[in-house]
Amino acid sequence: MQLTTAAQELHQLRKELEQHVALSKKREDELRGQIKLHANVLSSAEQGLDIEKVGLAKTVIYVNGSYDRAGQDRASVIQDAVKQLATGDPVRQFYGDLWSHYFGTKNYDRWSGQRSDHQYGYGPGHGSIVFRVGIVEDVRKNRSQADLTAEEIEAAIYYLTNIKRVQDAEADAAKQAAA
Repeated sequence: MQLTTAAQELHQLRKELEQHVALSKKREDELRGQIKLHANVLSSAEQGLDIEKVGLAKTVIYVNGSYDRAGQDRASVIQDAVKQLATGDPVRQFYGDLWSHYFGTKNYDRWSGQRSDHQYGYGPGHGSIVFRVGIVEDVRKNRSQADLTAEEIEAAIYYLTNIKRVQDAEADAAKQAAA
């Protein structure tokens, strides 16, 4: 074998291996995603959750962070979000409209789970947000509260009032997908 041929074939083989690994990783991610999705359906059914309502809710609102680690003010975050979704009215004149602010809790120094609401894209001056509820960006920018359907509002309230069970089911599904 000539040196030029060996070098060319070595380069080609490495390129093919790189492509194979990339395709394999992509397929692995797809399979793990499908496994997680199906495990989530089963886990949610086991928890007695309506997976379709949760799915619809996630097109309107989001919940970031773990409810279990959100601290003592987490209940007020959920209550205020439910109140605004149910009534259509901001819970407070300033810092109380889900269309301009997310509702959250933060950890700071020795405080854990202190209520901390902020405009979208912003956070606290001290500490870090550990749990938040907000309106999905596309909905927030293109629709008003009045544009939400009764089904979307019902689903969002269902999701928020069952957030611990939903997150527990999702955690179980993630464990199953990793196994």
